[in-house]
Amino acid sequence: MSLRAHLAALMPYRVAADVLAHMVPVNAGTDPETVRRPTLKIGAALRNDVGTRPEMAVAAVAVTLDSTFIRSRDDGERHLEVRVGNVETKTGGRQVFGAVAKAETDIKMLIRRHLDAVGRTEDTVLTAFTDGCSGLRRILAGAGISQLPILDWFRAT
Repeated sequence: MSLRAHLAALMPYRVAADVLAHMVPVNAGTDPETVRRPTLKIGAALRNDVGTRPEMAVAAVAVTLDSTFIRSRDDGERHLEVRVGNVETKTGGRQVFGAVAKAETDIKMLIRRHLDAVGRTEDTVLTAFTDGCSGLRRILAGAGISQLPILDWFRAT
């Protein structure tokens, strides 16, 4: 089950099912639907899971946040706005995150959870990098990053 969930998180369900069919000698859930259902169930349980804090606090954390649109090639199909980023420390701690806009994932809570996972405290200096989008700035402010973000290098050139 652990291998199935791990593969399903890394690749499309159909591909994960095909890989499992080659790796597992018995028919142990190698249908794409059998891979999809438990993976979504595990993901739903993890959505609200509280991560563990590291033993040592960090002095500074850099947060990056950006968004992009994934457009369907067919007319009338769904377009998605995806928000992605990471939190990173000088000591090598790094957490990446992503969420589809207008979905059930609370991106602000996700950022706060990842900040805690790398060792943020009340005294930690938080520096954000993003573009000038007011929506992304609101997300960062809602996640507890009060300083104005620094524009990322794509917009600075």
